Amino acid sequence: MGRLLFIIGSLMAIGSGVGLAIWHTGNLDPVDEIEIARKEHNFPFESQTIPGSDGVDLHVVLAGPKDGTPVVLIHGFPEFWFSWRQQIVALAEAGYRVAAPDLRGYNRSDKPKGQAKYTLAAYAADIVALIDAQGWAHANIAGHDVGAVIAWTLIYDHPERINKAVVFNVAPLAALADATAAGATSVSWYRAAFRIPLLPELALRAGGYRTLANTMMRDAKEGAFSERDIQIYKSSWARENAISTMLGFYRADGLDGDFNRFFAKAPVPSLFVGVGKDPYLPLEATEAARKYVDRVEFWPEVSHWILQEEPARTSALMIEYFGNTSD
Repeated sequence: MGRLLFIIGSLMAIGSGVGLAIWHTGNLDPVDEIEIARKEHNFPFESQTIPGSDGVDLHVVLAGPKDGTPVVLIHGFPEFWFSWRQQIVALAEAGYRVAAPDLRGYNRSDKPKGQAKYTLAAYAADIVALIDAQGWAHANIAGHDVGAVIAWTLIYDHPERINKAVVFNVAPLAALADATAAGATSVSWYRAAFRIPLLPELALRAGGYRTLANTMMRDAKEGAFSERDIQIYKSSWARENAISTMLGFYRADGLDGDFNRFFAKAPVPSLFVGVGKDPYLPLEATEAARKYVDRVEFWPEVSHWILQEEPARTSALMIEYFGNTSD
């Protein structure tokens, strides 16, 4: 027995040592992505910290005339405000007042502890707090990936604060459920994997975030991400070990209660853009979405990374749909 315990103890020590070594490969120097974006676009991106909900501070990038119609851009996983930088410029130059936050747990925003801090209700409350902090009665919103799910939550739970919404890739939650019920194959296996304690962030940090970066480069069209872009994303994942709190959305799954309220037509004007080459979402959901929103577009040649592949097209669509730039 003593020999067995010695062997087990030795293996645990080796395992912990290997795990620690892997963990340290994810320690990267910070990058000032705000200044990089300012120089790249010769554009005065504004950077602020504003109060979110329940004591969480949010980093937000703002642009455009202060009297312009408000637009809030909500990013997904594993991104941050930087993914919207080209759309921010286009919307601001069209006369909108644009706000693009880092979600709680991401990049420069606070990273509270505990699964209950990462419910859809908490993310949505942060966006409402942002709207309040800017002195806006309501705003247009756009969301992608996790940000799309947050956008749908805002549409149904806070319709009085939303003018119009444009949602990319992730169909209305009821449409996703309808597509699955009709036989669509689930492609969200990674959601369950991300709920496992510690191992996901250890795997994601390995090799300086090699797997996550390679996945983005592999799935996107050539040229959508530059090597410099990838280094900027890696820096955001490493900032205060954000990669762990970025998983909060997945680990809080199930804490938001039932979703029956989503099985009705969206209570505010909403445009959904589905794509043909997103390996993480069922194609059938795009057609199912027509039951729940005013307008659906399908871009068959576009992947999950629609913001990077089609910056001009996504910008033009939002400008066209949101309309008047004077609030």
